[in-house]
Formats: sequence, structure tokens, C-alpha cells
Amino acid sequence: MRNIGPTSSRELREIGIENRDQLIATGIVEVTRRLLFRFGGERKISLNYLYALEGAIHDRDWRDITPARKQELRTLLDTLREELSNAQS
Repeated sequence: MRNIGPTSSRELREIGIENRDQLIATGIVEVTRRLLFRFGGERKISLNYLYALEGAIHDRDWRDITPARKQELRTLLDTLREELSNAQS
């Protein structure tokens, strides 16, 4: 997948995402939720990771994501991190 390197590919496989079609079908919200749940304690899931996923979903370079969409992804990541933190409390 575009923008997705070997480490991210391995992590995505571990949460059940083998290809772009599965990434699209699952959606960025659920994929991010799974990544945070699975890897949040071991490795920080970064905003750049979300940009890479967004680029992979739309088959474009992550740097082409609009500023408005980047802000939406920032908000999404913050929301999901808080959700996970509350669930672990």
C-alpha cells in the first residue's frame, strides 16, 4: 500500500488488515482504534501514521492531504486516545 512501510504493514496485519481493500472497508476510525488498542502501550501511534493511512486509503501521497482533513485526523486521534485511556481506567 502506498505510504505504508514494513513496520506499519506488520502492525496492520496483526490487526487484520492485509490490503488496501480491507483498510478501506474497515475505515480509518476503526483501524486507528485497533492500532491504539494493540500497540498504544508499546509504541506511540503518531499523527503521521494516520496521514499515511489516509493516503493509503485514497492512493495518494500523505503530503497531499488537505489542512482541513489533517485537523480532522488530529481530532480523531485525540478522541480515540482519550477513549482508550478512559476504558483502561
